[in-house]
Amino acid sequence: MQASMLPNPATAAAQADDPPLEEQHASAAGLGWRLVRSPPADPRRPALLLLHGTGSSSRSWAGCAAVLAPHFELLMPDLPGHGGTTGFKQAAASLPRMAHALAALLRALGVAPVGVVGHSAGAALMLQLWLDGALPQARGLLSLNGALQPLSGLAGRLFPPLARLMTRLPAVPRLAAQAAARPGALQHLVASTGSQLDDAGLAHYRELLAQPSHIAGALQMMAGWNVGPLLPALRQRLARQPIALMLAAGERDRTVSAAQSQQVAQALPGARFRLLPGLGHLAHEEQPAIVAALLAELGVPGIGAG
Repeated sequence: MQASMLPNPATAAAQADDPPLEEQHASAAGLGWRLVRSPPADPRRPALLLLHGTGSSSRSWAGCAAVLAPHFELLMPDLPGHGGTTGFKQAAASLPRMAHALAALLRALGVAPVGVVGHSAGAALMLQLWLDGALPQARGLLSLNGALQPLSGLAGRLFPPLARLMTRLPAVPRLAAQAAARPGALQHLVASTGSQLDDAGLAHYRELLAQPSHIAGALQMMAGWNVGPLLPALRQRLARQPIALMLAAGERDRTVSAAQSQQVAQALPGARFRLLPGLGHLAHEEQPAIVAALLAELGVPGIGAG
């Protein structure tokens, strides 16, 4: 792996007159969505969609939003079953189903992003949206520590059935919330990702893990997740319709190895890989300005050279 040479993040510092971010609620695909959005007051600011990963929420983008708000109209939804967004009433939250629901949300809001940033499982969701034709205006896609390959070995055989089993046991989310509240449990969980978060970052996950409904939504997502068909479909589509695609990965990521992003980038036509030295799985929370720098390198309109 080779460390990337990125623009100075300080050049993307937020301005004093940044547009305010608003918490909003919307209905689409039979779900009640909670989202954070900057008001579309300035038509010169193109739309940017930010998708969090399993077990997180839109608040994970708070630091990035402060840097990106001068350049974009931001849309940061809580994914189905996560944070303040309701979950699916029936069946698991599969990748195609979540992408379909998110596409319905974009239509309901009238948002056509020129760029998308997806973290971990959110990166797979981003790519599924593009494959489904739900991002017709997109000029650049940025994967951060993308979970884009199936789990291998014993974990791949056991984890999805185990998650499905736990979704059928109503007491599991409540017991998990109690376990997460034990002293040191959250710090250990975050440390296991290879990242270091400040007090505000820890408070975000402490609040989420205190919600049994959020834990149930994360388990539902894990139970129905299958990225197996994703890469073959991407290879075929990218060969016909190129798009600026970057896969960035934290050097210290213990959740999804940086080698996985590098392998995926090598397998996809035109994709670029960037190693993020010293950062873990929650790289965008550790160093929020890195996202603006990567989008500038990618050439996303609004901040890049495109």
